[in-house]
Amino acid sequence: MKGQIVKVHSNNYYVSVNGDTPIKCSARGLLKLKKTEILVGDFVDFENGVINKIHQRKNSFIRPSVANVDVMAIVVGFEPAPDYYLIDKLLINAELTGVEKILIVNKADAGEELFNSLKDEYSKAFDKFFSVSALSNIGIDELKSYLSGKFTVFAGQSAVGKTSLINSIFGFSLKTGDLSEKIVRGKHTTTYSAIHSKGDLKIIDSPGFAVIDATPEKDDLKYCYPDFSDFEGKCKFRGCVHISEPDCAIKQAVEKGLINENRYKRYLEIYKEVLERGKLYAKY
Repeated sequence: MKGQIVKVHSNNYYVSVNGDTPIKCSARGLLKLKKTEILVGDFVDFENGVINKIHQRKNSFIRPSVANVDVMAIVVGFEPAPDYYLIDKLLINAELTGVEKILIVNKADAGEELFNSLKDEYSKAFDKFFSVSALSNIGIDELKSYLSGKFTVFAGQSAVGKTSLINSIFGFSLKTGDLSEKIVRGKHTTTYSAIHSKGDLKIIDSPGFAVIDATPEKDDLKYCYPDFSDFEGKCKFRGCVHISEPDCAIKQAVEKGLINENRYKRYLEIYKEVLERGKLYAKY
């Protein structure tokens, strides 16, 4: 029988067939011997509570450990303040895996200043922008309509309201976190990835990110920036990575205000990180 992994907890795998109540399963010994990781979102074959095959994935993420995603929804709020490096690194990960990218600014009832600022800075990077409020239900219907029929992963800092959005979208009452008074940093309340579904909506509330493993080669990092696409191939030197080369079309575009300067400065730092570490660290 074929089903989809909707939750992984310890060595237990919960498989749903056509949205029915999940069945608790274990992994076949051969899968364990091969050290094949079974991810939330995987389509699997199982029999008598034992998973014996993982179907080919169209994409996968390591943190959160999910597969076959259609949309990465990056959620930000006013507190904690947006971590722009985290946003950039999540976008890089999304570009590498070929998923759709949307930005959700939660707590819209606090004003539109942050939303407008982010929309301006990331105008070329995201496919869609949403200003919502889980508390006041602002923009929730529009968001639900857009995500209908798509498999979406919510990602971002803790305490920006990912779980509150899940509650508002589905009418759930999942536990939500607050902010530490001392360091204004979110507390992790989601400890594992799990699919929540209702009708045509299917969303993963992820526990957060420590390290992003899908790191591009340093010379390919530039291709993870849609902001650069209009100017790629117009530099003086073939293979220009837009760092210190003369007559660089990207740097000229930054000087003219055609590429956001803050995005470009972070690109320089992320390039250095990939060069030195070979990994994209995204801690919060």
